[in-house]
Amino acid sequence: MVKKDYDIIIVGAGPVGGYLAQLLKLKGIDPLLIEEHKELGRPIHCAGLVGKKVFQDAKIPLSSNCILNTINGAVVHFGNDKLEIKRKEVAYVIDRERFDKNLGQNLNIIFETKFLGLEKNKQRYVIETDKGDLAAKMIVGADGANSSIRNIVRKHNGLEYMRGVQFRMKFQPVRKDMVEVFIKRPYFYWIIPEGEKTVRVGVISKNPYQDLLEFVKEKKMGQEIVEKFAGIVPLVHFTPLSHERIFLVGDSAAQVKPLSYGGIYMGMRGAEILSECILKEKFSHYSSLWVKKFGGEIKVALRAREILNNLTERDIKKIFSFLKEKINVVEEKGDFENHTLLLWELLKHPGASREILNIFFKIVKANFTGGL
Repeated sequence: MVKKDYDIIIVGAGPVGGYLAQLLKLKGIDPLLIEEHKELGRPIHCAGLVGKKVFQDAKIPLSSNCILNTINGAVVHFGNDKLEIKRKEVAYVIDRERFDKNLGQNLNIIFETKFLGLEKNKQRYVIETDKGDLAAKMIVGADGANSSIRNIVRKHNGLEYMRGVQFRMKFQPVRKDMVEVFIKRPYFYWIIPEGEKTVRVGVISKNPYQDLLEFVKEKKMGQEIVEKFAGIVPLVHFTPLSHERIFLVGDSAAQVKPLSYGGIYMGMRGAEILSECILKEKFSHYSSLWVKKFGGEIKVALRAREILNNLTERDIKKIFSFLKEKINVVEEKGDFENHTLLLWELLKHPGASREILNIFFKIVKANFTGGL
């Protein structure tokens, strides 16, 4: 027996699901969110580093009480070389639990409720959960990278994933306001300063836990691990993002930056597009509007990832040296959320060798080829 009927049910009450619900609520639609965990923000699956645009571009006010530290740039290491990029207040280190809880305030959420499946009944969907059945006109899957809703929208899933592990450690960072990135192909490691004596160190790889233990040992960071976090990220972007009145948003829709794997900014933009489509009842427009807005950026970034993973050490060193020479351009034009903008800017500046230009042209050419 169906316990209750709703207009919209959102599966997953993470930051993207919560943000979508808040946008809809502002327009008079009060969706139900079902969350399998007992509270918002736990367990943590995210590095907790977000660009300032996450706050600037939000359509609703986001509380700054979740910001733990302000980041003014990054030091990127490759072998014995390093590149220092200074960008004042480019990013924030956030308390993800507090961030999620802020977005979930005053929403209609039922916790410790696991989605089991759904079926269509005339113009409505019946959702089966471990706490009973629910019904709704529309279903949104905001249930993360390992989405159950995605298996319904995208019958042949066929997605490749990478796993990430992060340790929160007692360790004094070299600089409190700079992130450190260590390129160790085909992966990269990060050290994010949370404060004066605490850092977040992590990696996304095929064997992340062992890789991270070895990295921590190599960097002589000690053994004072306060917390351990883990998660997965999808590596392939796809469309369509909906089927009839079932929609995907956030990590479940692979709305993730292909180069850094960050999902909050992209997921929030996806939620904005989806909310407008729902409000205007233009349901079939969701995927095309997403592609129109972000398709070019994603294609170029995917191509960049593919090419960079296959470059020789010699080519990487040449690019690294070129970027050091053009550090003013990198600092002025680099965008935390739109990585490929920098490629276009670098192509405008003289001084690159034929080999480097050839690499850049191969990457940006993806912008002029067919779909995701």
